[in-house]
Amino acid sequence: MANIPIKSWAALGDSFANIVGDGLQDYEALMANDQCLQGKAPQYLANPDATISHITSQQVPKLRSNTNFVTVSAGSIDLGLVGILDACVYNWIGSASLSCSKTLSDAANVMSSAAFGSNWNNLLTRTRSVLTPNNGKAFVVGNAAFFDETTPECDQISLAVYGGSAQQKYLTKSVRKSLNELIHRYNWWQHYLITKYNRQQVPSGNTLQYPIQFIDPDDRFNARRFCRIGSKGTGSSDPHTSFSDGERLKTPLKRSAYEKLRPPATCDDNGGWNEYIHCRMAKAIQKTPFLALTPSGAGTSLSNWEEIFHPKTSGQDLIRDEIVDQIAQGPTLSGFNLRILPLGASIMAGAHSTHGYGFRKTLYDTLRRTNTVSFVGTQGEAPFVHEGHGGWDINSVTSVATAGLRSRPNVIIVHVGTNDLINNNAVDNAPDRMGALIDRAHSIAPDAVVLIAQILPCSRAGQFNKFVTFNARVASIINQKQVQNKKVLKVWMPITTEDLVDGIHPGDAGYSKMAQAWIKGLQRAADKGWIGAPVRV
Repeated sequence: MANIPIKSWAALGDSFANIVGDGLQDYEALMANDQCLQGKAPQYLANPDATISHITSQQVPKLRSNTNFVTVSAGSIDLGLVGILDACVYNWIGSASLSCSKTLSDAANVMSSAAFGSNWNNLLTRTRSVLTPNNGKAFVVGNAAFFDETTPECDQISLAVYGGSAQQKYLTKSVRKSLNELIHRYNWWQHYLITKYNRQQVPSGNTLQYPIQFIDPDDRFNARRFCRIGSKGTGSSDPHTSFSDGERLKTPLKRSAYEKLRPPATCDDNGGWNEYIHCRMAKAIQKTPFLALTPSGAGTSLSNWEEIFHPKTSGQDLIRDEIVDQIAQGPTLSGFNLRILPLGASIMAGAHSTHGYGFRKTLYDTLRRTNTVSFVGTQGEAPFVHEGHGGWDINSVTSVATAGLRSRPNVIIVHVGTNDLINNNAVDNAPDRMGALIDRAHSIAPDAVVLIAQILPCSRAGQFNKFVTFNARVASIINQKQVQNKKVLKVWMPITTEDLVDGIHPGDAGYSKMAQAWIKGLQRAADKGWIGAPVRV
């Protein structure tokens, strides 16, 4: 992916490509000032009220003919994110009909719908058709979870505008966890749908040639989310919090701003981001006395409301950094001494691969060209030994990991959880068991980098959504461990159900893609300076 010769680039999307939480600079403007894109300002086409279909039909056709680089932020309107924030956080007009749990459930149903997948495929197809042949790339930018969900900082904080129901809108751990899960779930679906598209475009399975890349900025926001330790709440004025929370919504609106709103009786709160907010503002002001208008020139502006839960400039910086790093990242990890413990169940062992080594042979052979590599574990044959145990769940793998961990690997790669889910083994607690596995690994090998795979999907009846939920919740667990200064990373696996031979295990082509994903994870860990020399034993 390195050395993309940028000719012309464009920014497509919705409010997350268009609105900045402090009104300063978005990630596209910051990228334009970066050394790798110096002097190449983007063609701005994003619209805060744009659905995925709108981006496809109204923005993509306006791309310049020589465009070979595109960034895309899309889907918040389709999922009804602003309505979710109304129901779960802001309660603009005290509507009893808005249920937080229902809006979250509705969004999950939208993500898994055939129509949503079709809309994404159309967007990717149309965007690719406009990009210059051979070297055109599109980067779909995922979202960052809003909250630190483990702290007590926000348990007694409410941002509800309608005071009569404020007690129902505290930012409890449960609410924060649910909203974070929404974001991780959507990131998972974006990555999955992009992978399905790329699989059709690049039959060889070489992921470096994929024309559409998913950008995940989430872990860069660790220690910069709402409700972090020491933030004393959501922290609208906290320089270390990288989102705008809209605390200013509780101050009166400028008269000049109010006069721009349509009357409550005629406004549309079924529209896009700004339209919804403007309408709810008008209704809230009509209903809530403490939002009485101030004299012209004082009070809160419209943009203060529109910016809620969008990254501030400091957050846009983090997104910019992730995109630029992805552009600059080369395919080769070089010069490291890697002692790797492959830890998991049957997929880690290589079930259903022709030679029985799964991804391990491709991973070993590729890394060995430019690094010193050894695998450790009690299973299999040298040099492809491992700690993969067919049919085992997370607790069983954790209990047997000690022998491999005592070999003091400096890298631990983990794919486990499938058996917990298909056997309905306390599924709701499975992500916490993954957290315990991470803790166990670092208690014995504290210097090791732990790479946690987003486990492969499952196409067996009734299983798919359980796997999506598990991966979303594990993403939150990984964030929590990073905040605790543990070297652990999430690794996206470019696998769809079409890569599976029995609904669970990949075939040889799928295992090859997994090897490429592990290498990308290793490169990311190396870029963070996390991979040191193995400890002598």
